Amino acid sequence: MLKLIINDATNRIRWIQILVCVCFLLGISMSFPLWAGERIFPHIPIFQYFMFGESIQWLITSVLGLILIINIIFLNKWWTRVLLFMIIFAVFCDQMRLQPWVYIYFLLIFPLSLLTLKSNEVNNIKHSKYILNYFLILLIGIYVWSGLNKFTPSFIDIVYPLMLKSLFKLNDGHYLLAVREWGYLFAGLEVLIGIGLIHSKTRNIAVILAILMHLQIIIWVIVGNPNYTILPWNICMIGIVYLSSWNNEQILQLNPSNSTLLKICNFGLILLVWIMPSFNLKNKWDAYLSFNLYTERISHMYVGLRQKALIEIHPSLKEYFVAENIIDDGKVIDVEKWAFDELKVPVYPALRVHKAIGRYFCKPNIDSDQIMLVTYRRPFIDGNYEILSCKDCRK
Repeated sequence: MLKLIINDATNRIRWIQILVCVCFLLGISMSFPLWAGERIFPHIPIFQYFMFGESIQWLITSVLGLILIINIIFLNKWWTRVLLFMIIFAVFCDQMRLQPWVYIYFLLIFPLSLLTLKSNEVNNIKHSKYILNYFLILLIGIYVWSGLNKFTPSFIDIVYPLMLKSLFKLNDGHYLLAVREWGYLFAGLEVLIGIGLIHSKTRNIAVILAILMHLQIIIWVIVGNPNYTILPWNICMIGIVYLSSWNNEQILQLNPSNSTLLKICNFGLILLVWIMPSFNLKNKWDAYLSFNLYTERISHMYVGLRQKALIEIHPSLKEYFVAENIIDDGKVIDVEKWAFDELKVPVYPALRVHKAIGRYFCKPNIDSDQIMLVTYRRPFIDGNYEILSCKDCRK
């Protein structure tokens, strides 16, 4: 059956659309408090007039779910456009929803909004090959930048040992943990996968390596990573890389189409996934939009509250107090743990989001000296953290 699917470019795209929509629905269901329902964690709209109540959030999520189901049934550019609009609208209502899997799903289905494909039309078969070329450009950007971002001491010293401990149940002091430079092999593998997808002769090898890598991540999530919402995403990536690249002998082209829309789409994608991630190296582009994942080269957040401010917080937030104290006569909330427990996703690692979370605590009736906001990168040492005031958060 798999051979039958990949024999035709339009079939490949149809199954990619189905896979993306199904995995998107699974991702929403596994992080449902992020999308609808009562919650304590603040909504963080891009603009304040996108701040809606619980009933509207339910409506947005219901419509998004319905449109995803329709797109599973029909391959039609108009339904895809509605889906893209609903994703954008949902993210505008809460930036916490701009998780990396949401961003990648959006990019995957975007070209399907430009034309309706039908297998029996010669012109659409040609367009299908252009869209497969688009998918290759996207995957190359994802894997190359994801790998390059891991060539950092924070990945080697923090993420790589945690991954080994979870996968192989290793104790501290094990010889495999002593040679941490081996972690660069994992980072290099991702880069090689991206490079391997460029040429038709190495594409199948790259697909096999990508599938093995995603299977390893899936096992890691099952045995020791609390971020279960990335399971459907990694399953989806296995399907995407197989359907778009296995036995795909077409030559990668940066300007493959005579269609103006497809040309713009192609150049826009190259800008987004090949060029813009380089700006994250100087913190000028969001980490998640740069495929800076599991590197610990992203910012987290603590909120320190003195006694008068503690009185104002919701009682359930006491579950997220940490042992470390960064504020005299008070308590500290681990915002990352709060987001994981309540929304089932990590905090979107951008300063504007951290400031919005700060504004949630910086209420007008509380003196600003009662609150300390700290953004930090692990390990929590001098030079890896920044202290924000309530005044900073209101800018």
